[in-house]
Amino acid sequence: MQSIISRLPNSLVRRIQLGYCLMVLLAATITLMVAVGLADIRQRVSTLESVAALTDTVLEIRRYEKNWLLYREQQEFLENQAQIENAFMLLREKQVGEDRKAKVRLQDELFRYRQLMDAEFAFFQTNRRHLNEEAIRSAGKELVNLSGAMNRNIREAIDRKLARLKVAGLLLVAAVAGMALLLGRQMRNLIVQPLQHIVDYTHSIAAGNFTCWEDAADPVEIQAVSKAICHMMEILDKREKQLVQSEKMAAVGTLVAGVAHELNNPLSNASTSAQILLEELQEANLPDSDFLLEMAAQIDEETDRARNIIRSLLEFAHDREVRPKELELGAFIRETCKLVKGDIPDTLEFRTEITQDGLFCADKRQLQQALINILRNAAQALDGAGQILLKAGIAAEEGLLRIEVRDNGPGIAAVDMEKIFDPFYTTKEVGKGSGLGLAVTREIITKHGGAITVESAQGQGAAFFISLPVKKMKDNTLNPSCDL
Repeated sequence: MQSIISRLPNSLVRRIQLGYCLMVLLAATITLMVAVGLADIRQRVSTLESVAALTDTVLEIRRYEKNWLLYREQQEFLENQAQIENAFMLLREKQVGEDRKAKVRLQDELFRYRQLMDAEFAFFQTNRRHLNEEAIRSAGKELVNLSGAMNRNIREAIDRKLARLKVAGLLLVAAVAGMALLLGRQMRNLIVQPLQHIVDYTHSIAAGNFTCWEDAADPVEIQAVSKAICHMMEILDKREKQLVQSEKMAAVGTLVAGVAHELNNPLSNASTSAQILLEELQEANLPDSDFLLEMAAQIDEETDRARNIIRSLLEFAHDREVRPKELELGAFIRETCKLVKGDIPDTLEFRTEITQDGLFCADKRQLQQALINILRNAAQALDGAGQILLKAGIAAEEGLLRIEVRDNGPGIAAVDMEKIFDPFYTTKEVGKGSGLGLAVTREIITKHGGAITVESAQGQGAAFFISLPVKKMKDNTLNPSCDL
């Protein structure tokens, strides 16, 4: 046997299959006997189910009978008659009962019962009272007794069959136990030892050794587990690097916030001084006043630009809490368009489209900021000529709010596609962008439980897609708490 097993393919499945086949061959005779017995029991159980259905129908007949006798409602009588017809149909089935005499007796009693009920109903229609209640109750009781007797007879037959199968089952257990002991000794080295390799591998990982380990002598399943563990360690390594990067960004955010606060005061003083200087120069009639005024104006403009950059840095560093509330999509889009109108030149064609209006939950100010950032980027990319489409709608079947911003500008280069949402990354010229707009936008969308993606190609425009959960309840009403 050892030589047979050793010639099998290097697979745990194949080795286990061989042991299983040997066990089946050894217990074939007993298994066949059990299979025949089980088929017989299955047939008897099917018969028992049919008789049980008949018993339940008889009980329903009695229930409607009692209801009619008590409450005298015609509907209860009609239900009683319907159940009688159902019982006759069940009796006509072949699998209902193996004792033909008991079956015929029950059928005759059911027919007599129906005659009693029909006569009683006719009498009640004329005299508005019952005549043969006791006879009906006695007949109904006999129906219950007969159906119960059929049920008990079948159960007893099943019990006898099971007792005979118990002996065969004991023989099968003995045979399987003997085969298991024999195969256990043979399979220990072929199965248990390869599995022990995996245990040793996990222990080495726990000890800090992250080297991938593979042994060609191991079964293919063990090799697959080893490869999966190696792949998992690679993913964990990437996630660890991402976490480190996230922590670095958090540290950068803290640093930026501190620096921005420190710079705000001197920039405010510089801006105030520049404005005072402008006023003084305008009042003084100096020979080079035009040049001096231009220089002072440039100082004021540059300090304003620096303050705007600091404001963006503070918004990036500040972790604002999302405070969602119920919003109406059409009104939200119209108000957002008014806010961004000054950033979109009249030379651009700006269109909005609401495919499906409705209510949704979001932090109004933050979501407006995210949408305005995307619209401003589109307007700047078009450089005064082109089209912008803002399309929004609620997909009720998906429970999502979908927003699309599309332009026909120069598009985004493939090398920039993976980085456009990174903080401080910008494709604009030096001094024309901080690289925080889309980073802040993605952060806002993520906090809302949504997602943002972009599709673009060089020279073919760009399209940003936002999806947000609507947060509706099971009855299709908006969640009053608007929890995100």
